[in-house]
Amino acid sequence: MKFVLLGLSHKSAPLDVREQVFIPEAGVGECVRRLIDQDLIESGVLLSTCNRTELYAIASANDTPDRLFESFGRWPHQLPFEAWRRYAYRLTGDNAMAHLFSVAGGLDSLMIGEGQVLGQLKRALARARQAGALDAHLEIIIRSALRAAKRIRYETGLGRRPVSASHAAVAAAQDVFGKLAGRNVLLLGAGETSEITLRLLRNQRIGKVYLASRTFERADEMAQPAGAAAVPFDALEDVIGAVDIIVSSSSAPHHLLDAGRVKTFQQRRGDRPLLIIDLAVPRDVEPDADVVAGVHLLNIDDLQRVAEANREERQAFVPAAEQIVEDEVRATRLALDARESAPTIKALVDRVEQLRDGVLERHLARVPASEVEAREAMRDLASALTTKFLHGPIRALRESPDPTLEAAVMNDAFDLDREPS
Repeated sequence: MKFVLLGLSHKSAPLDVREQVFIPEAGVGECVRRLIDQDLIESGVLLSTCNRTELYAIASANDTPDRLFESFGRWPHQLPFEAWRRYAYRLTGDNAMAHLFSVAGGLDSLMIGEGQVLGQLKRALARARQAGALDAHLEIIIRSALRAAKRIRYETGLGRRPVSASHAAVAAAQDVFGKLAGRNVLLLGAGETSEITLRLLRNQRIGKVYLASRTFERADEMAQPAGAAAVPFDALEDVIGAVDIIVSSSSAPHHLLDAGRVKTFQQRRGDRPLLIIDLAVPRDVEPDADVVAGVHLLNIDDLQRVAEANREERQAFVPAAEQIVEDEVRATRLALDARESAPTIKALVDRVEQLRDGVLERHLARVPASEVEAREAMRDLASALTTKFLHGPIRALRESPDPTLEAAVMNDAFDLDREPS
């Protein structure tokens, strides 16, 4: 069993590169299934968010380290392979697990400690399960990552003040406008990010909130309980005159607002200052919209300043979280090694018990049936010796740093593949 991780993130690649490797949630299951069918991996979970696209997989026995890296680098995204090779990374074994656990716990996020990635990982796991792309080994690893994330959240200070891209967006809006009380906002997209943003804006006593989505029913479903107004996406011009801030976080595969439409917005608004915060990957707003008079456009990477402030504040909690990651990686390795060695342990126990029973029966044949106590004592002695004998080899199998090699040694030593004579 070889656990591998490959991909890129906000730490290794700029936004325009991450856009090109982003895979919509609906397509991640099919992507992993295709890699399995090509005999590149045995199982896999694919996480693709605004900050990272990473594949967590059990490598195929027929795979070479470079083959999966190159194949995944050439498909399913549109990034040229030379750029992929420049920005992507790959990890294996415990290093890969430590990275995954850090991702799940928010330690590798743009804003340290953000909890949104945990839900994203859970959904990626569900997609892999639906696609039939999970095996027992990967299930153990991903479940351990989720457990590590929960421990980080509840056992360290990182969970006391939740942060996310939505928090950074609100902070950025406060930098531009000062107090947000009375400012009117348009949210584009009706997903989790918009839901969090809406709640945070309400805490700032924001003015009117409009919510638009490609599906009006979904927008209305979110807007009504929050006291917002749902707007058909093709009717944004009807409300744009009252809006000071646009926060966009849809899952559209293309730009929702190009520079021309933003210019039309500004003409209706008399070129009053308009802050647009684009949290989507791929981006919802054409970058050229920033040149329109009165428009201040921020994307997910522009929130780096907010992230750095967050990092300084939360850095004190990181060592405790990293210790949790280390502990969970160690526990997961033991669980995986135990699973790897379980068939050998069973075969070893069966072999020794078969040998014991054969020898015992031959010696019991020499003891009269009337000597019940003697016969029982022989059975107890044989059982005790067997238990004592097996203790060392079983412990070696369970604790070995290389259970595959240890299993091979045991197979050779006890002829576990051969029926006893």
